[in-house]
Amino acid sequence: MGQKKETAPAVVEKGVISSMERIISASKYEKKGSRGGNETFYKYSESFIESIGPDASYLSAQYHITPRQAVLFTIIMSIGKGDSVRLSTLFDTTELSLLETLNVKADLKALEAAMLIRNDCCDRYIIPHEVNDLLLKNMPYVKPLATNLSTANIMTKLGRLFKQLDNDEGNSIIYMHQIDNMILSNPNTSIAKAADKHGILKAGSQMQYYYDGGVQYSLDYFGSLLPMERMLFYALCYRYDRKEDDCVCWSDVSDFFEDNVIDYLSDQYRGENLEMQFKEILEYANVNGVKTKDYFKIADSVKEEIFADCGGLHEATPMTGTILNRDIVSKELFYDDDISRQVNTLSQLLSEERFGQIRSALTAKGMRSGFTCLFYGSPGTGKTETVYQLARNAGRDIIMVDVSKLKSCWVGESEKNFKALFSRYRQSVKDSKVTPILLFNEADAIFGIRRSGAESAVDKMENSLQNILLQEMEDLQGILIATTNLTENLDKAFERRFLYKIKFSKPSAAVKCQIWKSMIPGLSDSDASMLSSKYEFSGGQIENIVRKKEIQSILTGIDPDLNEILNYCSEEEVVSKGMQKVVGFCSI
Repeated sequence: MGQKKETAPAVVEKGVISSMERIISASKYEKKGSRGGNETFYKYSESFIESIGPDASYLSAQYHITPRQAVLFTIIMSIGKGDSVRLSTLFDTTELSLLETLNVKADLKALEAAMLIRNDCCDRYIIPHEVNDLLLKNMPYVKPLATNLSTANIMTKLGRLFKQLDNDEGNSIIYMHQIDNMILSNPNTSIAKAADKHGILKAGSQMQYYYDGGVQYSLDYFGSLLPMERMLFYALCYRYDRKEDDCVCWSDVSDFFEDNVIDYLSDQYRGENLEMQFKEILEYANVNGVKTKDYFKIADSVKEEIFADCGGLHEATPMTGTILNRDIVSKELFYDDDISRQVNTLSQLLSEERFGQIRSALTAKGMRSGFTCLFYGSPGTGKTETVYQLARNAGRDIIMVDVSKLKSCWVGESEKNFKALFSRYRQSVKDSKVTPILLFNEADAIFGIRRSGAESAVDKMENSLQNILLQEMEDLQGILIATTNLTENLDKAFERRFLYKIKFSKPSAAVKCQIWKSMIPGLSDSDASMLSSKYEFSGGQIENIVRKKEIQSILTGIDPDLNEILNYCSEEEVVSKGMQKVVGFCSI
């Protein structure tokens, strides 16, 4: 009897495609279906997975998933053939029991987290292009590691994910978990630190799970924002960083959420019930200088923390109303002696060197170190232009406040706007090398006498705003200058809080003569003296006349003579007298 030869163990050919083909060949079978003809089905039982162990294990190692998930992924690949696969189709073709379908759902979530499949939110699954492209090269796709990233890297990847989500209509939760993973894996970045500080995504968070019937369910991250709000936060970061958009409405982010989610979020937002609103992460945005509930953004102070690693707030989004120092045009101003002396004192005080010394000295003695100044007097006497030139000489920016635009018809909104204004100004003072000037220009309506026994909603709102302003002036750490035409109607409480008060009266004949000659260099001394004595004009009115002269010169090509200038003066005088009859104040 001859010796029996030993059979060599089967050699499993290595390669992603080879393993998948063997799994499909072993799994696929045909039988009579519900429609009467033969239909294709796939084995997906635990015993089957054990029977094709070497190939399942090989794919498991290549894709960093479990053998069971590797087989499920292969079946989806076979059923879809490049198209999406409905969940119901997957259940039907694998002939799963109810308990097994629950297990499959957990496996599908794992495959989504591994970025091997995508769910289009309608229970349809598709293999992403990047996974297919590598498979054609007989190579596995492995989710990129999210470590050693900077905030700028994270924002770049976040932009790609949102663009992909917008194009592919993928499952936003899966994308959100990818972003979560990047942030949690890079705790030293400014975006991770900001997310931790504000409870958006707590550092070191672990996904919380519970089990029901042997199936694992996620409770998300403990102590962090709920998933839908966290996704909204990421969407706003994306809009700001990639699209320079800091004024977002719900339609701008609707593509990133299912309809029922976006409806829920917008309803909660309008009721001010979002956690991000409680935490002051989300705030109303300005539209043409007015805050409105229809638009929103991440608070600037939070954005400063998020983007600290890459320069903080974008230069394209300075504080609303900012006039940069470099944009202020130099202009020679003329004053009577008393006003000139006070303006010169203020100019010295506001120089960066002296300002810092004086603040330090006041702070050391326990005194308030903020500077508040009031410029009051007739229109056209140079109040606003004086602020501009003081700022220009001191190298300071100006933050112009338009009181009328801060007021809102929404109950309580005006008060919030005023508080937000001062909160943002405090942040600007901290962030700026040179303290900017907060300018309340022509602020007659806010500095008037407070209404005693206020009954109407408007009067109560006005008093509330004035109380906020009084307190902010008390606590001021920067520079506040107010200009007003009021002379007798200034509230005493405001008067006490202005450290410097300069009254701008109409210029004397000597100063007017200087103004005329500076604006019309060719004017003779005698003509300038005659115009100064003949007309009681402010500097602003003289400038109006000179502008008319220049416009006429451009139109005709001929420089107007003295007689035409006198005509312009007569016209200005008539307008000035007419205006004096109707000037008054009204409540808003």
